[in-house]
Amino acid sequence: MDEAVFLGRTRAAQVLVAPRGLEQILATFGDIREYIRPDGVLDPRWEADHMASVTLPFAIKLSWDHSRTVNHMTCHKRLVAGFAAIVAQIQASGLEAKVSSFGGCFAYRQQRTGKKLSTHSWGIALDLNPETNQQGSPGDMDAGLVQIFRDAGFEWGGEWPGPARDPMHFQFCSGY
Repeated sequence: MDEAVFLGRTRAAQVLVAPRGLEQILATFGDIREYIRPDGVLDPRWEADHMASVTLPFAIKLSWDHSRTVNHMTCHKRLVAGFAAIVAQIQASGLEAKVSSFGGCFAYRQQRTGKKLSTHSWGIALDLNPETNQQGSPGDMDAGLVQIFRDAGFEWGGEWPGPARDPMHFQFCSGY
């Protein structure tokens, strides 16, 4: 089983380090380009081969339908332990109430302000509280949440410059 070490946990004696740039993303999480069909649609084998479900320790409202909640999310299988540890740390730190909504993790799509694939396509990014953290805005993401993600090796989109600033976004990579 290909699991990683996060937040001091030991599994399979392997530490997963956040990749830098596209080539390292491809080497760490798989070459998604091999799964893109000629018509631009992602072959469902990508999800079967690379994605897994994470059980969340608390329910989170869906950003696009506050009458519904999620207690599972789909992410890259190499990040299951990491995402589970992060959400458990959020709960243990008493910051559960600072997560008002879930904006998604795995979603095959282009970046909203670019021409490249979004890191959501690999299932290595998570959007939280999008209603008050729109792209291009300073947002109001809780500093404690940001620190938990940083400590786990994630980059926070709230530090990106100009219109690319994306305070709802956390990704397990940099330089992309």
